[in-house]
Formats: sequence, structure tokens, C-alpha cells
Amino acid sequence: MITGFNTDVKYRGLVYHVQTEDKGRENPLIETLIYKGGEILASRRLPYSELTRGPESEAAIARL
Repeated sequence: MITGFNTDVKYRGLVYHVQTEDKGRENPLIETLIYKGGEILASRRLPYSELTRGPESEAAIARL
């Protein structure tokens, strides 16, 4: 399981913080939040329960 990934992205002179987190096998969901100045501008939730059953599940989840 990859627990999280954080990065700052510069776009048109502004800096946005992008945070992506794997919620784990108990809650198979990848959540990405985009912040500017501490305020959430956008979010995306990607469920992946169907990927947990295959033999290559860790690799498939990591690709998401």
C-alpha cells in the first residue's frame, strides 16, 4: 500500500498543493485533493475494490 503522495505544482504564477492518499484495503479508495492557500479547490475519489482480488493487485493499485 502506498499511503500518500504530496507535491506542489506551479501554474500561471500560483502554487497549488496536490495531496493523494490511499485509504487502505479496509476502505479501498484513492483520494486526491488540490489546495491553494489551505483551501480545498477540488477533490476526486477513485474506488478500487475490484482491483484487490487479482494476483497483481499491488501493482495495479500503484499505477492508479
